[in-house]
Amino acid sequence: MLPNEPRNEAQPKPPPPPQWAPPEELARVFNTALVSSRVGAPRDHSQELFALMETPAFKALMDACRALARNQGISEREAAEELILVFRKSDTLWADYVFQQGVDRLKIPK
Repeated sequence: MLPNEPRNEAQPKPPPPPQWAPPEELARVFNTALVSSRVGAPRDHSQELFALMETPAFKALMDACRALARNQGISEREAAEELILVFRKSDTLWADYVFQQGVDRLKIPK
């Protein structure tokens, strides 16, 4: 073969262009990825709960349940439910407030 003579070697073919999924399929794929990204690694829930119940903070919550039950003349279960409801409501209100503050800051002034 001469130095300037073209080679007859087959060149690899370029990959075919990607096939674009219909919008509904892309939305399904996106939503699946969104949900699965929150899953994370498998957890031992029973071990985590046991460890949590051994903390001083959890024991303080139990003391608060007993104190509320005694002060209000209700069962410990009712006291626990009331404390949980108050905590969840407080957490939701703060989360909504902080979220709204962020949304308000993103709004373009008129």
